[in-house]
Amino acid sequence: MRTWATGITVVTSRRQGRSVGCTVTAFTSVSLQPALLLVCLADGSRTLATLRARGVFAVNVLGGDQTALAGHFATAPGDRFATVPHHLVDGVPLLDAALATAVCRVEHAWPVADHTLVLGRPSHYGAVREVPPLIRFDGISGRLGTFT
Repeated sequence: MRTWATGITVVTSRRQGRSVGCTVTAFTSVSLQPALLLVCLADGSRTLATLRARGVFAVNVLGGDQTALAGHFATAPGDRFATVPHHLVDGVPLLDAALATAVCRVEHAWPVADHTLVLGRPSHYGAVREVPPLIRFDGISGRLGTFT
């Protein structure tokens, strides 16, 4: 699967005053009518537990200049939002510098092996910046157009 290039996102949620988020590459648009998207999260993820309990989450699409941010949300212990500029929409954190964002209500979740597929219906979405996206290919993250 390393030969399949994919965009990089940060999925976020919030419950009882605590924001959670993790880096996710398993993200896709499912349909336009109605608008639906899909993310895949590890079963042990704090983000998955929070979005299941709350029923709402956000997808933050990262720009090609945000490799460090992708690494931060993949590995940082503790409060991952302490040093990251963000704001709340519908009570869910959105990253201020994201390429694009979508706040979603959970439509359905399917456990599959050690992950859960989460289908979301966007209630708010928008493009924040116009830069090339951050992608992952062959185990390397970089700006679209840098892989030759």
